[in-house]
Amino acid sequence: MLERCIGDVERFRDLNWGRAPLHIRTDDCLPDIFGLDDVDELIASAARRPEARLVRNGNTVDPAEYTTTLRLGGRTVSDVIDPAKVADRLVSGDSIVLQSVHRTSRPVSRFASALEVELGHPVQVNAYLTPPGAVGLAPHVDEHDVIVRQLHGTKAWHVAGLGDIELGPGDGIYMPAGTRHHAAAQDQMSLHLTIGILAITYRAVVNRVLARAGGDLDRPLPVGWNHDPQVRLDDHLALALDEAQKVLADADPIAIARTERGRRRPRRDDEGRVSSVVRRADLDADTVVQLARTETPRLEALEDGFMRLHLLDRQLRLPDTTRPALEQLLLGRRVRVGELPGLDASSQCVVARRLVIEGMLRIVPETTR
Repeated sequence: MLERCIGDVERFRDLNWGRAPLHIRTDDCLPDIFGLDDVDELIASAARRPEARLVRNGNTVDPAEYTTTLRLGGRTVSDVIDPAKVADRLVSGDSIVLQSVHRTSRPVSRFASALEVELGHPVQVNAYLTPPGAVGLAPHVDEHDVIVRQLHGTKAWHVAGLGDIELGPGDGIYMPAGTRHHAAAQDQMSLHLTIGILAITYRAVVNRVLARAGGDLDRPLPVGWNHDPQVRLDDHLALALDEAQKVLADADPIAIARTERGRRRPRRDDEGRVSSVVRRADLDADTVVQLARTETPRLEALEDGFMRLHLLDRQLRLPDTTRPALEQLLLGRRVRVGELPGLDASSQCVVARRLVIEGMLRIVPETTR
């Protein structure tokens, strides 16, 4: 997925990542990820602010201009996006900002999850639909890295370090955090994705090492440090710096790396979870199941004839007789319940139902088999 975003991954890693902006030229406008029809679908699905908002010439449009009041679930809700009003505002020159589409669009969610795995850094995605000649946001910098991908129409950008650039469908830009930029649509309606990368920095890792150390570093500065000449703040700070240096000098990089990797968890993907729980009542030997997309279970042997199954957010204790079936499921392929090895027919269904309830397995609908 990263290659689809930026092209030559090795060159990007060595020359651009966190260092310099990059102009990306490609014919891939990500048609399987997001497009104009997806904008329509989100706007028409009773979206509410801040899922969608309008901007004009860098200024936020009054929500009253594009929202309506509806009765939802017995409550009066006043910030529902009105598709007709949005269309009128779009014609008059307002830009549509769809925020966090990695949470509202299934294809974008999958895309963001795959990108997070490759990058090792959290990812968020916004979409911007801008009328011809309009300017959505004023010149600004972002505090995180950004990949822009043009999906429809053309847009002119000015990016510090790259100068003036025009993006057509499939083109893009990578900008490290702090890169000043602005953009304007050209003679067509413009749709682009902005992929925000919330990079985990070395500074953040070092700060966590110091925070875990505790000790004198967590004590407050002396009373009166800001005005009392008797308080030698420089001496106190010298002691604190010595403490920090000792903590860092004694830190084990291997242990720190292990801790940091343990902090990262895959983005939860609950696609099919509710329907699987409902369908489990009818689960039988012909039912097809598969490992949930973001689950990476791990088996741990115990000494009492049982195993511990480590899931994303829980642990299960299961008899050792289930090991062959679990190992088959952990391969990630679709499996018919009646073909789970090492279990009799009744146990196959019992184990499969339990793992569906726990979220490890999804039932594959017959229409997709």
